[in-house]
Amino acid sequence: MIFTPNRRNLLAGMTCFAALVAPLALPAQEDPAPLRIVTSFSIDSMNPWEDGYWMQEFGQAELLMQFREDGQHHPWLLESLDNPEPTRWVLSLRQGLTFQNGKTVDAEAVLEAINAALNQGPSAQGSVPEDTRFTITGPLEITVTTAAPWPELPGVLADESVFLILDAAAVNEVGDDWAQLIGAGIYTGPYAVTALDDARLRAVAYPGYWQGTPAMPGVSVSFVPDPNARILAVQNNEADIALYPPLAARPAVDATPGVHFNIGALSTGGFTGYMNLQSGPLMDTEVRKAVIRAVDYREIAEDVFRGSLAQATSLYAPNLPFALENYGTDLTKVADLLDAAGWVVGADGQRAKDGQRLSLVLAIYPQQPDLAPLSAAVQAQLARVGIAAEIVSYDGINDALLDPSNRWDIAMVSTGAAGWGRVQNFLDTYLLPGGRRNYGGYDNEMVNALITKLASEVEARRRTEILYEIQIILWDEDPYVFSFNIHMGRVITNDRYACYQPGFSLYHVSWQTAACE
Repeated sequence: MIFTPNRRNLLAGMTCFAALVAPLALPAQEDPAPLRIVTSFSIDSMNPWEDGYWMQEFGQAELLMQFREDGQHHPWLLESLDNPEPTRWVLSLRQGLTFQNGKTVDAEAVLEAINAALNQGPSAQGSVPEDTRFTITGPLEITVTTAAPWPELPGVLADESVFLILDAAAVNEVGDDWAQLIGAGIYTGPYAVTALDDARLRAVAYPGYWQGTPAMPGVSVSFVPDPNARILAVQNNEADIALYPPLAARPAVDATPGVHFNIGALSTGGFTGYMNLQSGPLMDTEVRKAVIRAVDYREIAEDVFRGSLAQATSLYAPNLPFALENYGTDLTKVADLLDAAGWVVGADGQRAKDGQRLSLVLAIYPQQPDLAPLSAAVQAQLARVGIAAEIVSYDGINDALLDPSNRWDIAMVSTGAAGWGRVQNFLDTYLLPGGRRNYGGYDNEMVNALITKLASEVEARRRTEILYEIQIILWDEDPYVFSFNIHMGRVITNDRYACYQPGFSLYHVSWQTAACE
């Protein structure tokens, strides 16, 4: 569903929402009131290997490291993370940590959690080099050794899908009966799970939390896939915060008393373009160079999305230390590139070559409603330089792009190019030949070599230089992947949480999250 940006639709939708409130049965306010969140995604079970990653987002679980908006990794449950030599890391835990069930969190407990993830979790198995050894070297110390340098370890320890710190013994005891973990206090966060069903998760404050007393008595997270229903839940005081609102709703929300559309920090990704190098006009490098220069990145951020997205000046967000700000719209250069490639402007303003119009297919997907206005804007921008564009929506975009029977030239996908600060994971997956999401068949010998070199380079200055080289190639020499924008966190709140700022890297709830004073 695409939300039409006018206040009348928002208010008129209350009639429809009245029918939805009863089955949703969102929790009513208590005194003192827990935080009530509505989100588009559901947490299906307490299975830590398939659904556990949600738990760090809402204050139940924690990680050894945390990736923050300064673009750096910071110790979380760790006191420190040291790299005394290229193939050795030392993890030192904080003192006084406990699971919510009261058990001590020491090196032995953390190693059990790591080994359980390596045995059961696909993300951990795919993130850790095969020759890696985790060894207890002190009551609160684990040493990690590898055959080759592993510079991505801080990002791996900050990735919610890899090593959540949990009570592995308690998890092992329940077998596959994950419901037994409800109320078992298997995590370390400020809020312990007390209930989970198809409609919501409930959690209460853990009084023994290591950083201090949690600011709220509890948290409830209700699963409401419809974006209009989430907005109306906040407007009707059935919820305090709605996650993932469509950007098109902002004008209506801004005009409605009692609700607030809050924009947060830059994220680690945005809507990303992938070009098809295996068929169609984008097999021509010069046409690809023209396309990325025809996009008006300022217009997308400021006019189309009214400042709710940040302008892309690089593949990476500008707050990241390795971002090279080399993007720019240049219609004169576009004309020169297309002229040189033999695409001639006709009387109708369209470019053609050998009787064939220069026409592209933009592939989007319905699960991201903001792609509708984005693709329409890009379609108009390409038309200005004589390139026609058709917009096609595929349900299940990843499978659709890898199916050779589907026609597309530019895929528009929401991607984190540096999720959790892990640049290697994105490059391996999306750019290397054989990468499971190398949609367009990209294969650049120099980029391949740089990605391989980056995987074992631990020196920060040299890593930045390598990433600069990759970004230069992707813009000036052999374009393939590019950012249309950089996302910023966004939520809709009621007056009680009007001061709430969206968390960085999906960190929605901390022990200090509270209603406004």
